[in-house]
Parts: sequence; C-alpha cells; structure tokens
Amino acid sequence: MGLQFPAARRRAAGREGVLAAASSALLAAPDADAVRRVAAAAIAELLGLEVPAGEPLTGEELVPPEARRALGILRAQAALALDRAELAAELGRRSSIDPLTGLANRAAFSGRLRETLATLDPHGPAPALLLLDLDDFKTINDSLGHSSGDEVLRVVAERLRGCLEPGDLAARLGGDEFAVPAVADEAEAVARGEQMAAILRTPVTVSGREVLARASVGVRLARGGDEDPERLLRDADMAMYAAKTAGRAGVRVFDTAMHTRAVQRLDFEAALRRAVIRQQFTVRYQPVVELAGGHLAGLEALVRWDHPERGLVMPGEFVGLAEDTGLIVPIGRWVLHAACQAARDWQRRFPLQPPPFLSVNLSVRQLQQPDLLEDVAGALDASGLDPGDLVLEITESVLASDQQAMLERLAGLRAIGVHLAIDDFGTGYSSLAYLKNLPVDTLKLAKPFVDGLLRGAEEAALTNAILRIADLLGLQVIAEGIEQPPQAQELQRLGCRFGQGFHFARPLDQFAVEALLFAEQGRRHAPARTRTRAV
Repeated sequence: MGLQFPAARRRAAGREGVLAAASSALLAAPDADAVRRVAAAAIAELLGLEVPAGEPLTGEELVPPEARRALGILRAQAALALDRAELAAELGRRSSIDPLTGLANRAAFSGRLRETLATLDPHGPAPALLLLDLDDFKTINDSLGHSSGDEVLRVVAERLRGCLEPGDLAARLGGDEFAVPAVADEAEAVARGEQMAAILRTPVTVSGREVLARASVGVRLARGGDEDPERLLRDADMAMYAAKTAGRAGVRVFDTAMHTRAVQRLDFEAALRRAVIRQQFTVRYQPVVELAGGHLAGLEALVRWDHPERGLVMPGEFVGLAEDTGLIVPIGRWVLHAACQAARDWQRRFPLQPPPFLSVNLSVRQLQQPDLLEDVAGALDASGLDPGDLVLEITESVLASDQQAMLERLAGLRAIGVHLAIDDFGTGYSSLAYLKNLPVDTLKLAKPFVDGLLRGAEEAALTNAILRIADLLGLQVIAEGIEQPPQAQELQRLGCRFGQGFHFARPLDQFAVEALLFAEQGRRHAPARTRTRAV
C-alpha cells in the first residue's frame, strides 16, 4: 500500500495537504509493513525526493528547515500507526490461540478446516479430521484439582505438537477435546490417530503423582466437495464416542451406522427421561444366602425399566446412559426409597430375627451429590427401616479418587448407621490402603474370582488370598455370581460365609420375595439354632 503524489498535485497541495492525505492513509494501513510504506512515500513527497525502494530516508540534516515541523508531525503519526498495527496483530494472534496450551483455538481450527474444504481437490487426497478426547479427565480434575488438570492439558498439547506433520494445525476445541485436521487417506489417518493415542498412554507426572492421560480418537474422512465443517466435527465426535465405548484409548473411523446409532441413542435418552418423569421403573430383589445352611441373609435391590412397549429393560441397556446424562440420580433415589419401603413392609409381615438386610447400589453420580446423606436419611425415616438393616454398595471406581468430599460423605453414611459394601471387588482400582482406611465393612467378591475357583490352582489361590485379606481386615465377604454347586461348596470350604447368584435364585419380583420370606419363616421355626446378623 502507498501514496501517489503527481508533481502537479504536489505543487498545489503543499505540505498540509500531504500530511492530511498521509494521515488518512496511515489510519487505513492494515499492518506494520503498510504503515512503513505509507510513511516512506509521504516523507519523500514532503522532501521532494524520489526514494528508491529499500533505500534509507534522508537524514535530518538534509531536511529543509521549513519541512522539519511537517516531517515531525508525520513521524509521530507513523509511530502511532505502527503501535496500532502491532497491537492489532497481537490481538489477532491471541484471538486464534488457546491461552492454556498455546495450540490453535476453536475459531482458528474452524477457519483452517473451512479453507481446506474449500480447496478440496476431488481427485486428490481427502482431508481427514482427527478428534481426541481424554479418558477419565474428570477424575483427574476432581481428585488432584483443576491446576493439575491444566498441567495435564499442557503436556498433552506438547505431545500432540510432536506428532504434527509440516503444515498441520493442532487445536484445543475446549475442555479436554483436541483436533488435528490432516490430508491423508483412511489408513494414514488411522495410523496417525494410533500414534497420538500411543504417545498419550505414557503417564504424566503432576503434583508428585503419575496419572494417565489416555485419549480416544475419532476419525472422519471428507469424501466430497459439499462437506460441512460442523458435520465433520459431529461425525468425528461420534467416532470418538464409539472408541470410548469400545474400550477407550483406541481409534475408530466414522461410518454411517454410527449416525444411525447416535439418533437411536437420542431417542432412547428421550424415552428414558420420560420414564423418570412417569416413574416407569420397578425393583427386583436377588437373595443373599448363608452358604452353610442356605438361610436367607439379605436381598439386593436391582432396578428394571418397565418400558410400555418393550417390557422389562435390563439395567445393562440403560444404566450407562443414565450415568452419562445424570438421570441415574433420580432413578437411584427412587430405587432407594421404594426398596426401603418394601423391606420395612416385609419386616412387619414376616418378622424374622435377625431380619434380612436390604442392599442398594449407589452410583458414582449419586455419591457426588451434596444432599446424599439427607436423601438416605429421608428414605430411612419415610419407611421406618432401621439404618442397620441397610447396606449401600459402591463400586471400586469410587475409590480411585481420594477426594476429601467423597470420603467425608462415606464417613457420614456410616455415621448414621448404614453399612457400606464394595461391589465387584477385584475388578477395579482397590488397594489394601483403601480397604484399611475406608469405612466399609463388606466386600462383594466379583464373579470372575468365583468362576476361577474351578479353573485351576492358580486362580483359586488368588480367590483364597482375597478371602484371607478380608478376614485379617475384619471385613465380611459376599461372593457374587455363584452358578454351580461346586463353587458354593469351595467358597464355603475357604471360609466365605455368604453368596448370591443364579444357583440360589434369580432376581425376584415382589410376590416371589414374599413366598421366599414365608418359606424362610417356616425354616427358622424349625429346631432353633443360634444365628448372627450378616453385616
């Protein structure tokens, strides 16, 4: 950009006209280089010189006295214009950069993606979008704090930079989500996604601890000239979600079936929300028995969705979605209140001593609710159930984070008199330190360890070791998933007192439970023997 000053105009306009024209041109200059070109042309005009490109301007001593004031004004204007241009350039740079990681931000990423799609050669390589999302990043934030989470994100960004090819752009789209648009065929895109996922499997050390920042990667290939950036992102996100559900820390390429499943998931979620509003749920109860004599020790409450068209929907089909959407909180609250009421009603009608305990599962989401203690106390008060007759089951994943709030919540539950059990023990994150310090009194031995009893000495020895540890720590053990008589016999021989599974009974509806309690009442009125509470 520059100024044009014909000789005739120069003679007529004078220095004031040059300054006015230069001032307007400096205001319009889009960047620092343009400012310099305008200033050079204006100075040459004021001095009546023809300045060759790249040559320095004449020194102050060569400026005629009558032109010095105008030259000073022009230089001041140019300095201000330079400052303004540099500030604009810095603001532009910042507007395209994620301040935490230094990667491109979502706006810059979208712009690059649109440019790539606009110049797409239908006969050349197709652009591929790689979308990465960290697995279990919320656990890192919750357990170690947001400053540690930010440090993990910075390390992830640095590792992604090391995977880039010349001309690539890595971006942080927000939260723990990253994107890399690239030009590659499917095989190359998958290979690059796997490379990124592999690099991120290396633990990150933050706050003196090693944490895993693994990522699931979704790949979406652009296959036509009418591709839309938002659709590419949506499809890559579906592929990334498929990678998570397939086992995490993997790579999946989008296909049209994923979109169909995503639409079905939205429909299913809408139906589940309606079910919560209309309370379309019911509870089944699976007996827990004493292995030695088969006496009823307790009942575990298990939720079912009483779908108006499909009939009973098993929890494996909807609990995961309920966890993801937060709907598990009202569902879990309803189960807790309904099961406590049913258990107390059965106690009044079938006065067994000691009464069978009631076991109810608590999800991680429920444990994160600040009003959980009030919820449990309210269910006990409303039903009249004694706190000592209620066992709340938590999963081992809860124990992976030693959040103070979570530990205090567990201690609060124990303080009101309820019992706590670790469900599916041995399949998650437990350690002896957790077992020693947490206010739990029961372990539910996971089914794989029960199955292992009959598969050889090595697996049986592991199950035996868990039982011995529980005994040393004063913890009760309930073996889950017993399906064969030899399993029950071996567990009893090893000192396990309680068990549940299809060998004894499948989950029962209300009427089957009442028949079981009636039969149990008859058994206990047989020749008396001393019995103690299960938990």
